[in-house]
Amino acid sequence: MTLAAFQRAMADLAASPALCGRVREDAEAALAGYALTEVERRRVASAAAQRGMRVNCMLYRSNRLSPLASQLPNTFLLLGPDLRDTADGYWVENPALERNAPTEVRRFAAYVQRRTVEGTLSEPLLPEVLAWEMAVYELALLPRLRILAEAADDAARARTDGPLRLHPLVDVAAFSREPAALLRAFAAKRRPPYDDIPAGEYHLLCDLRGERRAMVPIDAATAAAMLAVRDGENIGEVAAGALIERGLVVAR
Repeated sequence: MTLAAFQRAMADLAASPALCGRVREDAEAALAGYALTEVERRRVASAAAQRGMRVNCMLYRSNRLSPLASQLPNTFLLLGPDLRDTADGYWVENPALERNAPTEVRRFAAYVQRRTVEGTLSEPLLPEVLAWEMAVYELALLPRLRILAEAADDAARARTDGPLRLHPLVDVAAFSREPAALLRAFAAKRRPPYDDIPAGEYHLLCDLRGERRAMVPIDAATAAAMLAVRDGENIGEVAAGALIERGLVVAR
C-alpha cells in the first residue's frame, strides 16, 4: 500500500502549499497520516523543499480555478483582490478536486454565498451576480429539447385557477444596478465601484426556451409573480393568465 500512499502524498503536496510548509518544518509529523516507508518519507520531504514545488502548486490551482472562472466569470471579477483568500479557504474545506464539474461549481458557489452571508466578502453586488450566474448555469445544464417537448403538454394544461410552476427553462434574476449597463461593465472587465450605473430594483428574465439564451428586462410585477410561483404561492387568476399567455409558467 505504500506506493499508493506515496502517490497520494505527492499529489497532496501539489494541491496544498500549506502542506508543503508543514512538511518542510516537520516532515515526520506532517506525513504521519500517510503509510510511507522511511525512504518514501524522505523523498516526499525532498520534493516539498524543491523550488519547483511552488510552480506545481500554482499550476494545480490554476487548473482547478479555470473551470470555475469560465462558468462564473463575473463573480470572479467581483471577487477581485479577495479571490486569493477565497480560493485558499475553499481549498482548505474542499481539498479534493471534484471531477464532476457541476458539483464543483455548485459547492464553490455555496462557499462564496456563505462567506457573503458571514460578511467576509463585502462587495454588495456579489450575491446577486452569483445568483444570476448560477441560475444561467443550471438552466444551461438542462436537456433543452427534451424539456421543451415535455413542457408543451404541461403548458397546454395550465389554468389560471390551477397549480402552476415556472417553465423549466426560465428563471428570474434580481439586480440593484441597471442590468444593461452593468453587463457592459462586466464585458469590459471593469471592476467596482459602479456609481455611474443607476441604482434601483431591476429584474432580468433568464430564458433558454429559444435556440439562443436570452436575457430580457421584465417589470417588477411580472418578476414578483414569477418568484411567487417559484415559491409555490398563489398569485391570482389575472397574474397567472398573463404568465400563461407568455409561456412563462406551466401546469404543475
